[in-house]
Amino acid sequence: MANDITSIHSSRTQQSGTRQSQRLDDAGNKGTSNVGSNTTSSSADRVSLTSTAARLKDIEQRLASQTPVDNSRVNQVKSAINNGEYNVDADRVANKMIDLENSLHS
Repeated sequence: MANDITSIHSSRTQQSGTRQSQRLDDAGNKGTSNVGSNTTSSSADRVSLTSTAARLKDIEQRLASQTPVDNSRVNQVKSAINNGEYNVDADRVANKMIDLENSLHS
């Protein structure tokens, strides 16, 4: 099962950035009234990413370029099902379900 995580934090990051900008604007404008005015960034503003953020961005780009489904594995399973050769290990399935349930509640 594949999950699309390419934009998992984009809206949250945008909202957080907007709130932080508003707080900075409010802090810089104490005692003045700039209602309705636009604030522009100076050329000295800089953004730097932590190494973790850079690594996450790299992983995100690599995942976006990969096929989310292993087509050869899907074809193997389809063929085994069609030929009556696909065997389900009920104990293994049950144990994996129990493991999943335990991981969700721990």
